[in-house]
Amino acid sequence: MKNILRGLALLVAAVIVFGVFFIIGASLTQTLPRVLLYTTRLNQWEYATREQTAVYYADGSQMTTLGYQRIYQEDFPDFLKKSVVAVEDKRFYQHAGLDARGIGRAIWKNIRSGSKAEGGSTITQQLARTLFLNQQKTYGRKIKEVFYATALEEKYGKDAILNMYLNEIYMGRGGSGMGCAARTYFNKDIGSLNQGQICMLAGMIQAPEYYAPERNYQGLKERQETVIAVLEEQGVITEAEGEQIKGQPLNIQPYVPEGGRHPYLAVYIRNQVEDLLGTKGTYQAGLKIYTTIDRRMQEAAEKAVASQVKTLLARGINAHDMALVSIDPDTGSIKALVGGPDFLQNQLNMAILPRQPGSSIKPLYYAAALDEGIIDPEMTINNAPRDFGGNYVPRNHIANAPEQVSVRDALAKSENVASVEIMSMVGVETASSYIRKFGVTTLKPEDQHLALALGGMNDGISPLEMADAFAVFADGGEYHQYYSIEKIEDATGQIISKSNPDSWRVISDDTAATMDELLQGVVNYGTGSGARIAIKSAGKTGTTTDSRDLWYIGYTSELCTAVWSGNSSGAVVKGYDTFGGSVSAPVWRSYMNNLYYSGVFQQKVTTEVEEDTTLEEPAGDGPVDGEQATDTGGENETAPPLDAEPDTGQDKTNAPNSGAGADSDTATNTNSNTNTNSGTAGSVLPAENQSGSTGY
Repeated sequence: MKNILRGLALLVAAVIVFGVFFIIGASLTQTLPRVLLYTTRLNQWEYATREQTAVYYADGSQMTTLGYQRIYQEDFPDFLKKSVVAVEDKRFYQHAGLDARGIGRAIWKNIRSGSKAEGGSTITQQLARTLFLNQQKTYGRKIKEVFYATALEEKYGKDAILNMYLNEIYMGRGGSGMGCAARTYFNKDIGSLNQGQICMLAGMIQAPEYYAPERNYQGLKERQETVIAVLEEQGVITEAEGEQIKGQPLNIQPYVPEGGRHPYLAVYIRNQVEDLLGTKGTYQAGLKIYTTIDRRMQEAAEKAVASQVKTLLARGINAHDMALVSIDPDTGSIKALVGGPDFLQNQLNMAILPRQPGSSIKPLYYAAALDEGIIDPEMTINNAPRDFGGNYVPRNHIANAPEQVSVRDALAKSENVASVEIMSMVGVETASSYIRKFGVTTLKPEDQHLALALGGMNDGISPLEMADAFAVFADGGEYHQYYSIEKIEDATGQIISKSNPDSWRVISDDTAATMDELLQGVVNYGTGSGARIAIKSAGKTGTTTDSRDLWYIGYTSELCTAVWSGNSSGAVVKGYDTFGGSVSAPVWRSYMNNLYYSGVFQQKVTTEVEEDTTLEEPAGDGPVDGEQATDTGGENETAPPLDAEPDTGQDKTNAPNSGAGADSDTATNTNSNTNTNSGTAGSVLPAENQSGSTGY
């Protein structure tokens, strides 16, 4: 009985709503359209093809554009016009912008389904939405759409409206308009398309991303045949002609992602805008996107990454991929972002994909222990190899490492056992809480074990999040959520989005100052000596098992930068001296020296360091790895110019990441020895699942 009453109620509601829209449609007299022409201000508006969405640097100069340039057409093939009208709005030439029957039918379907999935929009309404409104499926927007559509019909004839529609409709691959679609999909002028290609384009209007040929060719072909069937049904073509059209070759051109200037950065920004406004809004609206990117830093970063990868390969070091991210520690604004050396060779943006952090994670929980009052810089820590329980026996990177070491030297020389001891003292749960407060979003409950002290994680941390985390030390303990877009303006200059990043305190001012001092020690006499530059800096190195992930994260008072080197496939980095301090730290130094000697920084010289733009050849006569590295002197002497990660012991396993957030078929690490520990939080990681870091 209840179901019957509910059905009757829905029927009554549908009839009422249909009646309202029917009355509106029937009442569109000569007076109402004229009124709407003025109330919508279309009387002062003239159609003009809009520019691409433009992206700007922080200084206001234009960086790049997003999407393909519109190819404006004065006219279109007659068969294309008939096909689009037949499929999208068969009563186009009969209604005055609003098809009351179509809207009523759509509302009834929406009421029955409980959603707003059915549009019921005419070609004029679609054009109104494209030109003046957003893509949200709300009844409020639908009413505005009707008003604008009515005004458009009052001002323009049917041919002009259809021409605007065919020039503006979004067609996928970042392009708008049929002229652009013909060039993008077939590399032809619109007038050179065969009827099969035209039917394909007409069918794609409904859902261009869904019917993208590179992802859903079968669905696209079925949609094309649906268009042909509609044309036969409406008498536009005969059944015999339809069969002939089905057999015509499509010859779809492969999709090549746009390269252009700063491709990794451009794609990252595009994705940010699409998350805010949707794909159609990004490409159709002629937006102005004002970013936080510093042109000088971005160009220097790309130069450093590309040149240093070439240098590494020439030296026999097979690190094919590299990422660099710079953040303003005062605001969290991204100043430079490079996801790899060659976008055409590898589109994976390694700047935003999580990787195993190795010992670069150590400062985050050292800071926790300091902030909790558990340790101080001069406190002596037990550094003797031993079982921490569960057969977890981390080892140091040198055989004769001191059995007692100060906190200061433990961090500077990246002693493994002492670091695990500090993690044990502060507690895995407390340390994990701090790590999350540093902005790390990829730390999972199953990562909460003592091996986390050496970077053992399931997914890892992205260079972007790592740079933002270290910026806390440069800004007195305050975390600022990273962001890349200051504001977005629409084609009329109205601000439609403005950044409002979160910030919070992670550690006290005193703790931040102490950590800054300790991390300066890493550069002055520890594992990060390869990153020393003319101005005061601090940082930390990191190298994971088998040198799969090589890190250096460093900062000055003005800029915090993370550098990651390795292979996106997870392949072992082979070659001589493959450590974070000998591979990634010099990249950081080269980049920062370029900026310093270009006058970018205000900070003054504190030490004489020769300008450097290339990687130095490492000192020594033979290969050195994390287990063989030996110190050249006493524990307080300058560390050797290599960056060896301490060993986690003979039971260590590799824990490469799978690129969380990326497509699994493109970003998955090929190493099969992924850490699968699912122990309880705060537990010692079982020996068979020990993972992550060889130390520093």
